[in-house]
Amino acid sequence: MLGYFHFIIGCFFLLISFNSSATSVMSSESWQEEYHLNRIENPNKALSMLNNVYSSLPPSAERIFTATRIHGFVTRRGNVYTSPLKNNTTNIYDHIESLILLSMDLEDNGDYKKALQQIKKAQLKSKHLNDLDLNSLLSIKQCRSNLALGNYYLAEFYCQSAIKHLEKTKDHYIDIKWAYRLLALSYQGVSDFKSALKANEKALSLSKSYELNDTIYNNISSLLLQMGQLKEAEKYAKKALKIREKRKISQKIAQSHIVLAQIYLKSSQYVHAKSCANFAIAQLNDNTANAQTLSRAYLTLAAVLNKQSYYDEAIEYLLLALKQLDNNSNSDLLINTYQLLSSAYLKHENSNKALDYISIAIDKSQQSQNQQALANSYLIKSDIEEFTGDIKAALITRKLYENVIKKIHALNDNNRDITLELRNLLIEKEKEKLHNLKEKHQQLSAINTEKQHKLLFQIMIIILVLIVYLVLRLKLNPKHNFN
Repeated sequence: MLGYFHFIIGCFFLLISFNSSATSVMSSESWQEEYHLNRIENPNKALSMLNNVYSSLPPSAERIFTATRIHGFVTRRGNVYTSPLKNNTTNIYDHIESLILLSMDLEDNGDYKKALQQIKKAQLKSKHLNDLDLNSLLSIKQCRSNLALGNYYLAEFYCQSAIKHLEKTKDHYIDIKWAYRLLALSYQGVSDFKSALKANEKALSLSKSYELNDTIYNNISSLLLQMGQLKEAEKYAKKALKIREKRKISQKIAQSHIVLAQIYLKSSQYVHAKSCANFAIAQLNDNTANAQTLSRAYLTLAAVLNKQSYYDEAIEYLLLALKQLDNNSNSDLLINTYQLLSSAYLKHENSNKALDYISIAIDKSQQSQNQQALANSYLIKSDIEEFTGDIKAALITRKLYENVIKKIHALNDNNRDITLELRNLLIEKEKEKLHNLKEKHQQLSAINTEKQHKLLFQIMIIILVLIVYLVLRLKLNPKHNFN
């Protein structure tokens, strides 16, 4: 009988052990809360937490995902990430991990085409593993690379594929908000602002009270800027910056200043715009920054200088921006650089160079199906043709511009209402955070009260047992002297 009892107890503990191992450490609420707190208060501790998770895992999709988080954590702070993987490993998950980390290094250097090639190699290797988590991670990586290359519809496809799987598992270790943020950028790339806002809204609605939402805020700010909602864009940019200043990551701070510079540029506040752009460049020059952020900073400063009629300086910064970028891509950043170069050369009355650069911009806009970029490119081209006296060509190009604008408006009629909805969502989110804090306090109070009641109950049981024991002793041995 005793052996049977021990067997049951053993099975029970084995079951607990199995369930614990089946649950990802990173998906647990307590781990997440501690990690996000340390991201601001103690970044070294946060990194240590990631490293501990990585060390505890066997070669797997989860370990690969953890490695990507560590890589991002380290490189965003201007440091170099060195993988602990051995060169002579034969494990297929290790090989895939190496390919993904290499793709991230290539992305940081602005070589997005080669980065995508590494992801595709990883996908080929993973084909026979039938690992849905790994497939989702690789889909997200495909989405990122295609976004950088301006392949927005492909990016959307891969994002949707990942989301479809991740939605099936509550609190998956791969953060689904990441996929929704990228999905928003893919919609934004093709000027589908309504869908982009909805995707950002979804990401925001999934965030916990303790999570840092600076990336979502910054993305929303950039989107609202494109929509012409400058006041709202500035508000979100400043919300992102406030969080990022606490995090003390130069690259992230620079990104927020770039968005603010673009907002001020759009509202003709050139002094503020120039100050923000220069600040961003200074932040990036002091640290190892990824090529895309630095090129965007150069482009933004060039745009300000162009508006201030400093065309020579503007061209210098634009050429610096081009050096940082992969010319084979169709990214909005590259298109914008060519557009601005064209405009600057037109101001210089060099119509041939202006036409050359805008032709490249049009071609890349068409390939990426970026409607807003295409419209802007047609508008610049019509200005060049008008400058050269080719009025007929200018009228044809202007008609093309108007057709694209109509297409954009068809997608984007309800932007103002959506912006209001988003603002209301943010207010509700802040209220929810306060409510969650109150609830947490109440829960802690309830737990403490329950503990006190349990302790009191246990004491009463002990006293009762002692009383029963004493009564029984007295009955069995009435003459017993307790003194």
